[in-house]
Amino acid sequence: MAGRGFTLLDTPPFFDDDLFLRLKRRRMVLRVDCKRWWKYPQLARYACWLEGLLSDALPEEAVALVALELRHEPAGSVDEQVDRLHADGSYLRTVCTPYGPATVYREGHTEQSVPGGQTLLMTAFERARALGVPCTLHRRPGAGPERAVVVGSFEPHHEQPSPAAVYRQAAQTRRPRDHQSRRKAAGLPAGRRRRSTARPG
Repeated sequence: MAGRGFTLLDTPPFFDDDLFLRLKRRRMVLRVDCKRWWKYPQLARYACWLEGLLSDALPEEAVALVALELRHEPAGSVDEQVDRLHADGSYLRTVCTPYGPATVYREGHTEQSVPGGQTLLMTAFERARALGVPCTLHRRPGAGPERAVVVGSFEPHHEQPSPAAVYRQAAQTRRPRDHQSRRKAAGLPAGRRRRSTARPG
């Protein structure tokens, strides 16, 4: 991050298909105090993972989450503003493409797509001004197949969000996949409950 102003992060598989099936709008922004985190614990876990990495990697900058944005871009989408190389506002930005064509970034004189399974961590305008490192130029891949993008915004904070922050609590909720795996291991059909024979006490 100090020299190039960006880095690539190997990203665990946080996102299930149902997350995108449940998204009814093309753009959803979850700010730190938003109650909708409870509906999207996968996004909350991803946000906490990013925040933890940034805290370890950049302790002197003391950055914390501002918002996480989920975008659903239909096939053939065009956006002249971001289809060409640009730098973002804010301090630090992240972008991950769970499915579809990946975001393109510039390294030196060449353009490259973010590899699958990775998150691009980028320097935005405010960090470039504060530290004298280059902004990360990037763009959408242009018109093409449908895709989903998760964008994070982080800024310096003198005080880190408390453990009681909504997204941190939502990140602790049980994973649906883990629940189904435990049911399968117990020999129970998925989505059905075993009828209890216990009597009320």
